[in-house]
Parts: sequence; C-alpha cells; structure tokens
Amino acid sequence: MKIDDVLHEAAISGSGLLLLHGEPGAGKSALLDHARRRAVATGMTVVEARGARPESEYPFAGLHQLLHPLRHHLPALPPAQAEVLSGVLRLASLRPDDMFPVSVAVLALMTEAAREGGLLCLLDDAQWVDQATVNTLLFVARRLRGEGVALLVAQRDPGWDALADPVLPRVRLEGLDLEAATSLLAAWTEDIVDPRVAGELVARTRGNTLALTELGSALSAPQLSGREPLPNPLPLGEGVERAFLDRVRALPHATQLALLVAAAEETGDMAAVLTATARLGLDCSSFDPAEESGVIGVAGRRIVFRHPVVRTAVYSASSFTQRRKVHGALADVLLPEARDGRRAWHLAAAAMGPDEEVAAELADAAEAARSRGDRLSASALWERAAHLTPEVDLRARRLYEASRAAWQSGRLQHTEALIAEAELIVRQPEVLGKLLRLRGTVQLRSGVITEAFRTLSRAAACLAESDPAIAARCLVEAAEAASYGGDLSRCVELGATAGLLPFGSPTVQCTHLLLSGIGAVATGDVRGARELITRGTEKAVALGDPTLIAWAGIGALYLGDGAQALTLYQQVSDLARTSGHLGSQPGDLHFVVALETCSGGEAVALAEEGLRLARKTGQDNLAAVHLSRLALLHALRGDEPACRDAAEEALSVALGRRIGLAVATARYSLAVLALMRGEFAEALHLFELLAASEPGRGHPMVSMLSLPDRIEAAVRAREPESARAAMGTLEAWQAGAESGEARALVARSRALLTDDDEQAIGLFEEALRLHGGHVPVERARTELYLGERLRRARKRVDARRCLRSAADTLDQLDVGPWAERAWRELRATGQTTRRRKEGSGELTPQERRIARLAAAGNSNQEIATQLILSRRTVEYHLYKVFPKLGVASRAELTQLYYCEPTLFD
Repeated sequence: MKIDDVLHEAAISGSGLLLLHGEPGAGKSALLDHARRRAVATGMTVVEARGARPESEYPFAGLHQLLHPLRHHLPALPPAQAEVLSGVLRLASLRPDDMFPVSVAVLALMTEAAREGGLLCLLDDAQWVDQATVNTLLFVARRLRGEGVALLVAQRDPGWDALADPVLPRVRLEGLDLEAATSLLAAWTEDIVDPRVAGELVARTRGNTLALTELGSALSAPQLSGREPLPNPLPLGEGVERAFLDRVRALPHATQLALLVAAAEETGDMAAVLTATARLGLDCSSFDPAEESGVIGVAGRRIVFRHPVVRTAVYSASSFTQRRKVHGALADVLLPEARDGRRAWHLAAAAMGPDEEVAAELADAAEAARSRGDRLSASALWERAAHLTPEVDLRARRLYEASRAAWQSGRLQHTEALIAEAELIVRQPEVLGKLLRLRGTVQLRSGVITEAFRTLSRAAACLAESDPAIAARCLVEAAEAASYGGDLSRCVELGATAGLLPFGSPTVQCTHLLLSGIGAVATGDVRGARELITRGTEKAVALGDPTLIAWAGIGALYLGDGAQALTLYQQVSDLARTSGHLGSQPGDLHFVVALETCSGGEAVALAEEGLRLARKTGQDNLAAVHLSRLALLHALRGDEPACRDAAEEALSVALGRRIGLAVATARYSLAVLALMRGEFAEALHLFELLAASEPGRGHPMVSMLSLPDRIEAAVRAREPESARAAMGTLEAWQAGAESGEARALVARSRALLTDDDEQAIGLFEEALRLHGGHVPVERARTELYLGERLRRARKRVDARRCLRSAADTLDQLDVGPWAERAWRELRATGQTTRRRKEGSGELTPQERRIARLAAAGNSNQEIATQLILSRRTVEYHLYKVFPKLGVASRAELTQLYYCEPTLFD
C-alpha cells in the first residue's frame, strides 16, 4: 500500500491505515511530511504527534499532542465524551477503567473532525509514544470504516510489540539503491557523482537516506566526483550519530569500549579484536549485550556491525584518548610482517607526534600496496608516513611518493595539494625536479598549457645533472605541452636543450634528434626535419621505448608518411602489450592512425573512451582534445548537430587554456563540415582562419595537413588566388617530406586547380598511383574527383568505374556526405544501381585481426588486451564483422574460419 492510496481512501469517505517502519534515517519522517503536504493541498485536516523518550511514561501524552488542535470540536460530542476528552487534554489523572470511554470518545472526535474534507492523523517516532496512546489508537484503527480518517504511523526498528497488530498494514523502508542514492547525492553538487563513489557510500551507509543527505552536504565536489578520496571515518552529522547511537548508549560501559575496539579494526578480524579487548582488561563476554541487542553479529571469523553507520558513529563519538588507547592495543596484537597496512595505520592513529619508526612502517606498507596495484591505499599510506616523518628531506620525498600515487589513482586535486605541501619544504634539486615534473603533468591535463611547458622545462633543468635520462623525458613531456599548445617551434629550443645534456644515454640522443626534427618541421625546414626524424626513429626503435617510438610516429605523420606512422604504431602496440603501459602520446598516435586508415568505429571508440576517462579524472584539457576529435568524426559522418555541439564544448575549454591542438581540430572539424555540405565560401573562411591562428589558437601541423582541403574549398569557392597561395605552401612541404602520400595529395590538388579536363584527369590518375593503401578515404576522394572529371569529359564508362569504387569505399568507411555525392555522380552517368547494404563488403585490416582472434576462441577482453584496444572497440568491430561474413554467433565464426580461412587473410 502507498501513502497516496491511504489518503485517497480517506478522501472518498473511507479510511486508510499504514505503519511505516525502518532503521533511523530511512526516510520515515520525510514520507510523513509528504503525506501532510498532500493532505493539506486536498483540503484535509491534519493533526500530528511525535513520540519523545522523556514523555513515554506519561499516559496519553501522545494523545494530548494529537488531539489538542481538535479541541474546538468537543462541543459537538455527547457531554460524557467531551468531559472524558477534556480530562485527556488537561493531562488529568485517569483510572485504568477510563481507557474504554477514552477510546470511544477519541473515535467520535476524529469522526466529527473528518466531516469536512477528511482527517489525517500522523504519529512519528511511535517507539517512544506512551502505551496508553498506542492502545487507544489501535482501538480506533480497528473500528474505522467509512469515517474519512487516515492514520499514518512511523516507528523506528526495533519497535514496540504493541504496534504489531494485523489491523495496521506495514511497510518496511529499505535503504536507497545505487541509482536513487546517486540522484540524491547529485542534488548537492554541480559536478558528476562518480558511480564508484556512490557505490562506496551506499555500501558504507547501507543506502540510509539521512546519512546520504548529510554526506551530500559534508563531502566536497572533488570527493563526490571521485577526484579526491573519501574520508575515513565518514563525516556523519550529529543527527545521524544521535539516531544510531541510542541503543549503544544503553549498553554497559565495558560493552561500549569493546564496540570501539571492533569499530577501530575495520576488517572485523575476530582474533585481533578479542585479543586487543583482552589487553584493555575486558573479556569476550563484554560483547554479549551488544550481540543480544542486535548491534553486532558474527560472520565466520569476523565481528560485523549490523549497520555500517553504527560502526562509524561509535568511532566518531568516542574521545581522542579512547581511540588512541584502542589503536595502540590493536597495533600490539598485529604482526608487522603482514605488510597489509593494518598495524601501520593503528600505530599512526596512536602516535602523538612525528615518529620515524612508525613512518617507516607506513612507508613499507605503502610500497607493498603499490606493488599490488592499490595506488589509492599507497597514496594514503605515503601521506600519513610523510606527516609522521621528523626529517625534512625524507618528508618531502614521501610527500612526492604520495602525490605520485594520488595522480596514478586519478585524484587530481589531491595530487596538487600534496605537491604544494612538498614544495614548501623541499631542498634537494632531484626531489624538486620530480615534483615539478608531476606538477607539469597535472597542468598539461587540467591547467594552462603554457604553464605546463614552463614547469616541465624547469623540471628538466633540475634533473639535468642527477639523471639526464629523466631530464630528457621531461623535455619530451614539455614537447607534448608545446604540441597541445600549438607551438611546435618550441621543440627547436627543447631539442637544443636535450643536446646540452650528457650524451651518454641513448634516450638523450634520441630525444635530441626527434625534438629537433619536429621543431624543424614547424619552422619550415622539412628536408632537414626528415633527416633528423629518420635518425631519431632508428634510435627509438633500437631502444624499444614506446613513448619515443610514438613521437617518431607523430614525426612521420608531420612528414606526411602515414605508412611509416602505421608501422611505428604497431610497434608501440606490441611493446605496450608486454609492458602494460600506453601513455598519452601513443594514445594520440593510435587515434590518428585509426582516423587515417578510416577505422571510424575504432576512432570513435578511442575518442569516447578517452573523453570518459578524462572527465572521470578531472583532466579537462584532455577532455577538450577528445571532444575536438569527436567533432571531426561527426563532421566526416555528416552529423552537423553533433559536430557543432562537440566543437563548441571543446572550444569553450580550449580557448581559455590555450590548447591550440583542440582549438585547431575543432575549427578544422567545422571547416570540413562546411566543405562536405557544399558551403565552400564558409569552408574557405574557416581554413584561412585556421592557417592564420597563433599558438594557443591553432596548430601548425593541423593547418599544414588541412592544406589539400583548403585548396579544394578555394577552387570550389572560385578563389584561385587563395588556392594558388595554399598550393605553394603544400608543394614546399611535399618537396621536403618526399612521401608517396604527400605527392599524391599535391597531384590531386594540382588537378583541382586546372580547368583542362585532360590535364586534370592525368593528374588525378597520377595521384591514384601514388596513394598508399593505408589512407583509403583519401584514395576514395581522389577516385570521386576523377570520376567527376571523367563524367564532365563524357567518358562515362571510365567515370562509372571510378565512382562506383569511390562510393563503395566511402560507404564502407561511413563518410556519409562524400558517399552520397559519389552515388549522385554515379547515377548522373546513367547507371542505375543499388547501394550495398550497410555492413556488407570486405573486412578492414583491423576487423580481420579481431575476427581471427575471436574465431580462435579469445574473449572480447582478451582480444582488447592483445590489440591494445578497449573492450567497447572490439565489440563494435565484431558487430560489423558478423553481418559481413554472414554469421550470427561465435560458433559459426569459428566454423567459417576453419572452412574458409582466406576470408580472414
């Protein structure tokens, strides 16, 4: 039965009864308030009473509260009943044999009060209402039929047996589930409530509404979003503690102390708790009253609190002296060899001040936590160790370790706080360099890009003497900041700095070559850049360093050599598979390769997964980059609303933080969208804006790589001067790059510029010969443009062949607008043809790899691990593979693999 049903019954001259019961804070009072508001809104009279422990021994005290607002109805009652109730309202002494006439009179009074619109009686905290009132209300409840009276009672568990009457339908209020708890917590913060945080709070409060409400206001936005750790114990308000400690306060003092021992040992380890309790002079029987009253129970070898909030309340309500004594006893009975942190935490909680012995044990436990992958615990242990460390330099080192573990666990704001604390005391250049490197990394992901560049450069200077290889790594990370900021010319400076480091390390030599080469591309010395990047690539491959190989791959992309970039990415994947590490630059290369090879679904999955993780960990800069990439993918698919939304959101962050890469990619997306929609003047304007943008507002390589699109926009907008100017820049870049793909794009752009059909056809055919197979979308575009020229030259048979190939490829790659254009051109040649069904066609290289692994019996997660993909990406590809191969299950896929293996080659 629902509350609204109870009110409805009373409103139609019936009667409604309901008893709500549950733990403290379950929401019983809130539901009574809801009922009161609904009743008032419908014109019902509402009276209410609340039980109070001090009044529980006074007969009719609850009835006095309930009936006092109805005293003006007494004259309408028979004189004898009015006199009896007058005695109740005066709290006059009544004899036991007065109970029946009182009960009859109460029923009469409620009936009279309900005549106009009905009556709602609310009784809260019924467990503390006097017995006389309870008996009277049960008498009334048994006799209500059609009087228009509703009675709602709320009581805390465990309640009075007297209320366990069949006449009162009962509803037990359980804790909120994860979805409801998340919604409740979200009302207290503008930030997103992390599902893991909500899940942990539900587990630690059992979904208690009052506890979650108070925690929603007590916890910070970073804590609710998962960027900062939750405090332990949770900051329960006085209301929650008071509600849950009622039963505990009634227990013997020895039992309360024993409960504090159990509360302090979170694992509930019975042996440890009982031994520590004995050290405090108590025996096992001290727990008996708590078990009998339902406060605790036993589960295997663990002592468990029946409600997790009780444990928190017991611990929080104790004094510091009590807690220190209990933690000391627990530390005495736990073995240091376990290295699980339990003994160290108890020692720390019992410590009165800095203590190196305790700090060292905490540090040892932190190392153990890090080795088993628990970076969140490691960070907390390192931080506590640092605060107990007397020696300043060692304290700074431990704060650095705490901040590093916090960063690795995704606690961004806490990382910054720990770095700031360490910087106040650090004296050693090596430790300062490590702190600066970590700060620069945080700034790169969530701060101002130019500040990240400066911080990482300072870190390299601090580490140059003590560790040149790590200093070189800092320079690489500074180059990442320069790249994100769109100021690649800074790589010249970084490469020169790397050249000043001691050259004993191959990492230093490789860094010098790659950064100098990428800087040379940005400053226009493409030929010199090619030589430097080639040499740097050889060293990176020899070193087997995934980050440096990824930078070599990005250098190859800047030289227009997508085939080399693909080869290097595959090497990065192989290395990352064995090391389990894939940093941001390898991830960037992965996305670009997926985009260039038009593994559209893979590129979307990469960008969406990257965006999800960036938002989850508060890395706003990285989120902007992923949003700009999604905008480009939406543009290629012709989804204008999604493209504009993603680009606008990316720009809202990127412009203020000078993330030139995200700004340039977002604006490039809008330009491509305009180009594909045939809005050539708008597209040209956006491409020219992109080319003229300064660092922080654009990116030189995005501008350079967009030149073929800019030339096309200028030609179709009938702006030949703009087209020729862009052509000159493209030719100069291609002359230094000397890659087949770059030459193909130059030939295609020259074809677009000429009005001579025969000359244009020859140039388009040259471009097709130069195109590699790794960028199918560019080859398909060239086929489209060639087909258009052939049709214009009335060579319809040749045009059909090119246009059909272009249309099929662009359809398969899900490049909607260009595919539609190819099909229109094909129909214009006079050929009547049907488009292939979505999902038909040959497998892409990535789909073949995934299909082979799936046919061999690998799970989606195993495939994802082997290919360094997300599980979602694998699922996307298999969704495409099954209809292409005409199978409906993995069993059929395996059978097909063994019957026709050439389909998977």
